[in-house]
Amino acid sequence: MRADTLSSPASWNRFAGISRPVAVLLLALLAGLMLLGALRSHAPVPPDLSEPRLVKAEGMIGDHALYLKTLRAMEHGDPYYAAVVAVHREASYPLRPFVAVRLPTLAVATAAIGLPAMTLLASLLGLAVILAWRRRLMNEAGLPAYARFAALPIALSVGQVASGQWVLIHETLAGVLVALALALYRPARPWAAMAVIALALAIRETVLPVAMLLGLFALIDRDWRAAAAWVGVGIALAVALAFHAAAVAAATNAADVASPGWFGLGGWSNYIAFIHQTSVLRFFAPPWVAAILAPLALLGWAAWRSRLGTIGLGVQLIYAALFALFARPDNDYWGMLVVPTLFIGLIFAPAALAALGRALASPLPPGGRLVTEDLP
Repeated sequence: MRADTLSSPASWNRFAGISRPVAVLLLALLAGLMLLGALRSHAPVPPDLSEPRLVKAEGMIGDHALYLKTLRAMEHGDPYYAAVVAVHREASYPLRPFVAVRLPTLAVATAAIGLPAMTLLASLLGLAVILAWRRRLMNEAGLPAYARFAALPIALSVGQVASGQWVLIHETLAGVLVALALALYRPARPWAAMAVIALALAIRETVLPVAMLLGLFALIDRDWRAAAAWVGVGIALAVALAFHAAAVAAATNAADVASPGWFGLGGWSNYIAFIHQTSVLRFFAPPWVAAILAPLALLGWAAWRSRLGTIGLGVQLIYAALFALFARPDNDYWGMLVVPTLFIGLIFAPAALAALGRALASPLPPGGRLVTEDLP
């Protein structure tokens, strides 16, 4: 490859100049994922409002109402674990194992300042995420000028934090914090991103894969100081979970409902359903639209040749695998962990498709080798 290639406008695009066989493979994979998601996509089943055990509170239903009732009990003076266990029992929600009960961080903070104030803080956080990503994409070396428009899908994805109903769902704030951490992440200065991820972990321990991925890259960089700090974050989480487990055990008994487990094996369609049900797509588009847009977004992330692009793709693929293998259909709120960052990839998808198209159109000599002026 010529020395000036890396400084060309397409140097950010990992698919610029790839071989025809690789392009064929990627396009076949893209089409296969779209087709699989569209054929097996399923609309969410609306809750049966006549079900007597369906949790209802102040116009909310289901998990939203469960967490709101817990919050109201705390506002009346009940400690967190007494409140959450009582509400879970009343609604026949699982209390075993201890991870079926959320960490107290979000509920305690919301009870202290009130739901309206927490919603305002969450809205400001969402705005900070939009501005941080816009600045990052405008200043990222080599990216095309249109990368700044990634603020649009980000705004559509994080806008749910402006709703008091969604602020009650722990994954909502955790996912927005993950988005902020990725925008702030720089290998040479990982501390801001680390602090934000630590806060996200304090709200929802399922952010752990992101922390592990960033810690892995610290090891790859041989940044022993950052790697040790990430280990410290993991140890702090383990200690917090140990205290949480002890508190839940002290407030529950063997007669309490147990979780059916997390080995749903819902496959790719599970992932697509989660993306549809936790994004703005649920308001105006059928599930098959998510089946098309999600693979395109992943392709866009894959095209971005940078450390941040690699980490962003890794985060998306890790959670896609977790949703497909372990999540039950009613765990759709897990999608909130990735929706705030997934659709950033759509900004890069057209250039990725164009590069794959050029690879397909490149002439092949009789010997079958790709002809391009950029190759020796």
